Amino acid sequence: MNEIYLILAHGAGAGSDSDFMQQVCNKITKHQQEVHALSIKVILFDFPYMQTIKESGKKRPPDRMPTLVDAYLAQIDKVPADAKLFVGGKSMGSRVALNAYLQSKRPIDGFIALGYPFHPPGKPEKHRIDLLYQCDLPGLIIQGERDTFGNRDQVGKFTVQDNYEIRWIEKADHSLKPLKSTGLDSDDTLNEASEYIKEFVIKHV
Repeated sequence: MNEIYLILAHGAGAGSDSDFMQQVCNKITKHQQEVHALSIKVILFDFPYMQTIKESGKKRPPDRMPTLVDAYLAQIDKVPADAKLFVGGKSMGSRVALNAYLQSKRPIDGFIALGYPFHPPGKPEKHRIDLLYQCDLPGLIIQGERDTFGNRDQVGKFTVQDNYEIRWIEKADHSLKPLKSTGLDSDDTLNEASEYIKEFVIKHV
């Protein structure tokens, strides 16, 4: 089997070294070959503005979309041409991944979003689903039921194309953190999310 790569971009507020990104990466790669008979190489990286934040110690807003997409395309270019490739990210990073897919000239096997920002918090009328409509590749969206960027009730009002599979994390927020009443914690829900990702990759390689 060809090598399998998954590029995951971080969200707007925290970089590739955040607990969320590191845990997701580790959970996808840990013991996967023995259990799933495949090996996924996860690529994490920082967008230029996040690199500047880490160097200067000063907060700054994300770069504009063209700059973000260029940084994502640079990661795509590093993946061997004969490898299977999945693109995705957390929140903002997932939107950048879709834009990069539309501009990339190489085959891409699937898209994965961890908390897709369907709309800004509290503004469901300013939806961001047009980008989803432009992309026809297989997609997996892992969403918390209480996500302020698109909860279960609100997303149910949108028409999401059949090429996207939505997996809901019970009573979880935008970072897939569940309410204490579920008896679960972030480790449990990120385990659940990583299993969904592995199943999706297996299905599409």
